[in-house]
Parts: sequence; structure tokens; C-alpha cells
Amino acid sequence: GASSMMMRTRVCDLLGKKANRKARVVTFSHKRIHKVQEVNLQWKRYQSDELGRTVRLRLSTKGIKTVNKYGSIDAAARKFGLDLSKF
Repeated sequence: GASSMMMRTRVCDLLGKKANRKARVVTFSHKRIHKVQEVNLQWKRYQSDELGRTVRLRLSTKGIKTVNKYGSIDAAARKFGLDLSKF
């Protein structure tokens, strides 16, 4: 229900990437305006062979490429010390 819904910070579940809050935009008149560069997060389902089920993770696009590099979500989770049973 609505009570179980809670706002999560925009952080990659695998890599732990967070928003860059120190970014600046320089205008034509050379004013420097601070802006937040958010992480490009995507909901992604992976088939975990170790758990025997699918896991749904909120990964950055860099995290998705990392999973592809390691070949499976199990290998990537082992490398980065992520417990997939919580997802």
C-alpha cells in the first residue's frame, strides 16, 4: 500500500553512484549557476542463477554496462559485495 512506499535517494544499487551536486552552468554573461547532475538510473530485471529467480535492481547505465562486462548479475554482485537476496 501507500504506507510501504518510501522515497529512495537516486543511488545505483550496484556501484553506489550518487548525484553530482557540485556541477555548474556557465551562462553567456558568465554567471555561474549551480545545478545537480543526477545519475541516469534504470529499473532492470536480471535472472539470478544462484537465487533461481529474477531480481529487480535500480542501476545506473554504467552499472548495466558493468553487469554486461562480468557476464551475469551474480558475478557482478560478487565483485562489488552486493547481497542479491535483498532484492
